[in-house]
Amino acid sequence: MSDQLEPLYTEKNNCQDCYKCIKECPVKSIKFENTSASIRYEYCTYCGHCLTICPANAKKVRDDSQEIITALQNKEQVIISLAPSYISEFPYVSEEAFVAAAKEMGFYGVSETALGAEKVSQATNEWLQSQPNGVYISSCCTAAVHFICKYYPEKKHLLAPIDTPMVAHGKMLKKQYPNCKVVFVGPCIAKKKESDMNNSVIDYALTYKEFVQMMDWFGVDFDFTSPSADDVFIPQRANKGRLFPVDGGMIANMMSTEEVASITNNNSPVSYMTFSGVKNIREIIEDSESLNISKKLFLELMICEGGCVKGPGTLTDKSVASKRIKVFSSLKKDKTTPTIAENLTLFEGIDVATSFDSISQPPVIEYPEAKIEEALQSVNKFSKQAELNCSGCGYDNCREFAKALIDGRAESSMCISFMRSVAFSKTNILLRKIPYGVVIVDENMQIVDSNEKFVKILGEEAMFIHENVPNLVGADARKLIPFSYLFEKVLKNGNDQLEQDVRYNDKYFNVSVMTVQAGKTVCGIVQNMHEPEVRKDLVINRTREVILQNLKVVQQIAFLLGENASFTETMLNSIVESHDETKK
Repeated sequence: MSDQLEPLYTEKNNCQDCYKCIKECPVKSIKFENTSASIRYEYCTYCGHCLTICPANAKKVRDDSQEIITALQNKEQVIISLAPSYISEFPYVSEEAFVAAAKEMGFYGVSETALGAEKVSQATNEWLQSQPNGVYISSCCTAAVHFICKYYPEKKHLLAPIDTPMVAHGKMLKKQYPNCKVVFVGPCIAKKKESDMNNSVIDYALTYKEFVQMMDWFGVDFDFTSPSADDVFIPQRANKGRLFPVDGGMIANMMSTEEVASITNNNSPVSYMTFSGVKNIREIIEDSESLNISKKLFLELMICEGGCVKGPGTLTDKSVASKRIKVFSSLKKDKTTPTIAENLTLFEGIDVATSFDSISQPPVIEYPEAKIEEALQSVNKFSKQAELNCSGCGYDNCREFAKALIDGRAESSMCISFMRSVAFSKTNILLRKIPYGVVIVDENMQIVDSNEKFVKILGEEAMFIHENVPNLVGADARKLIPFSYLFEKVLKNGNDQLEQDVRYNDKYFNVSVMTVQAGKTVCGIVQNMHEPEVRKDLVINRTREVILQNLKVVQQIAFLLGENASFTETMLNSIVESHDETKK
């Protein structure tokens, strides 16, 4: 097992500063710096959600397969602990074909993690019976356990102090096959972390995706296996433990038929409920004090919505309903299926009690109000009204973003409204510096912006309007610009650039109209031919310098706003291109 990487990590070369992982992470365990997002492991619950939503495929899972391949090539006794959700990922692969394929790869055998689930259910039930009335929480979902221990440590005592099915199963396999190595195969990223923390019983943990890739490496295909009578699960098949990967699966294992009937009649001393999804879990934990129940309430909590069948390491994107059907269909009982009591005998003498002391609460940081205000002001948030709380940066509100700025988890460039204002300011500065008249016109022939040089070219009427409406913003270009037909022509035809000399009030002007956004926005550059010639090389050099200074900001704005091209970058490059003699 690699000791150099955590189960999840970021491939920095692929990370495209989109902030989606920050937006989607339920505990905000992402740090953004130098245009790349990295995981803060002390805060991470290993739910794997960032892996499934990353559009650039920058989030990666640690691959332990090479070490397993080496063990297999060395003829070591390696056994697969197969998660019960496998049936929803390989619905057309028989148990015999799966075992045969594993053996062809060199595995000693395949055993069902569901056996451990049955033992965990029995141990949790016994523990629950000895507890006083109150709220208690299952400990089977590793990510949920990390979530509670890290973010609600005061509720840690509500967790049933029982191993997960994977660890319990690993203990049993190590007892039954003393020289074996155990490889868990399932849909969960958090199991890799749990394997790291319990490496004496679980040597490796793979996702279904990794397992299939390993099959490809060995050149093994389910369709070309030839199962024999010996290709069965070892040491024996599971029973109701197969229901664990769906909501309520653990509860179904804990309750007898009599208990189901007593619950229906409201006579049971224990109430059972199941919930999945971080949002639901958070609400329940925060509301646990107000439940005020007069008996025991056992909560089966799972981080992945819909249960393990929708884990981040799954292969198929079928619906929860479809996967539940597959799981239920696997619960067949025949003469070859041992009873739960028979399966429990495999665990005689095995202690499945545990504690959660190894999962520590991350540092709790206090943020002085003065520091928060200072951070807000650094992104132009000088009042409550300026705090848009748009979540474009990935954080729930501006104050949470400010806290992230304070401790270095975020950068000011992540604030969309701030970057807009920066880009707008820089564009305005540039427009004022250019020694030509510059005007920007939209598809409705309304002036979007212009500089004072352009206003002066138009004359007194335009100057009067400028005093009341700075830069003529929103004015009708047809009424103010005598050569507006050039703008209409470029907007209509979509030409990249149109240049023409025109006469206006006994003056000659060189007018260059270029497309900023095809059919939507055009930019006009107007030069008075009677004025002393402006040094074009000076204009070009200054413009290029501004472009270089602003290019990073422009690209970030374009990406954040999802536009095809940045308004400022396109306009400036067009100016340079149209006046650079070296390119003509």
